[in-house]
Amino acid sequence: MPELPEVETIVRGLRRQVVGKTMAAVRLFWPRSIEGSAAEFHRQLKGMTVAGIFRRGKYIGVEGEDGTFFTIHLRMTGKLVRELAAPDRKHLRVQFMFSDGTALYFIDARKFGRLRLWPCRGLSCPGLGPEPLRASAVLAALRALRTMRPIKSVLLDQAVLAGIGNIYADEALFAAGIHPLRPLSSLSGKEILRVSRSAPRVLHEAIGRRGTTLRNYRSVDGRSGENQEHLNVYGRTGEPCCECGSPIERIRINSRSSHFCPGCQKKMSDAGR
Repeated sequence: MPELPEVETIVRGLRRQVVGKTMAAVRLFWPRSIEGSAAEFHRQLKGMTVAGIFRRGKYIGVEGEDGTFFTIHLRMTGKLVRELAAPDRKHLRVQFMFSDGTALYFIDARKFGRLRLWPCRGLSCPGLGPEPLRASAVLAALRALRTMRPIKSVLLDQAVLAGIGNIYADEALFAAGIHPLRPLSSLSGKEILRVSRSAPRVLHEAIGRRGTTLRNYRSVDGRSGENQEHLNVYGRTGEPCCECGSPIERIRINSRSSHFCPGCQKKMSDAGR
């Protein structure tokens, strides 16, 4: 599933390519991609001029000059492209056609992605926590919690921090030197501070590399990300740690794979560091 850096990369591409354009038509090839009334979705979007593109967590938001607002959640295999490649035709779910003759295609092989109308931007995506791109926001969110849940599970909780997924939770914890199974309540103040600094850093670095492409993710112009070439632990089970040489391990935490270095990320507290 695309995480914050991938969605941010897509949003930046969409801003360059569709803001200011007017939707001449919307074709729904699989109406169940629309959460809510497909007919109302079609009615409100036809003739809408795109005023802005936004990101909230892992959601893409599109706002019209008339205040119409809808979100796109790509989930497992969703993607937005300007050019429809032959292999993607059978997975085309929604086509946005603009008055200048260009188009935008929503492709989704697994059919998990959803598009949804909202009354307005301010009422969209309720229940999401703060954005994790500033250390102060991450620090405040973690300090506010008193829980025995593993720190990895806390970082994945979208109600705590919006946008972090499996890849960047693993990478942030490695950068902070924190074992993913450590309960949040066991972390010292210094350790929480390290996590609050490492999470925004790895996210900003990934945004600068256009995200991580492991399988399906592509930017709007069809380019792969480059961050997969810089991963320290995620997807590197059995490979040597870049810092200490210990083999990277993988465990399951709440049915999710977690990758870590047993040498750099100890289970016990290191409050004295």
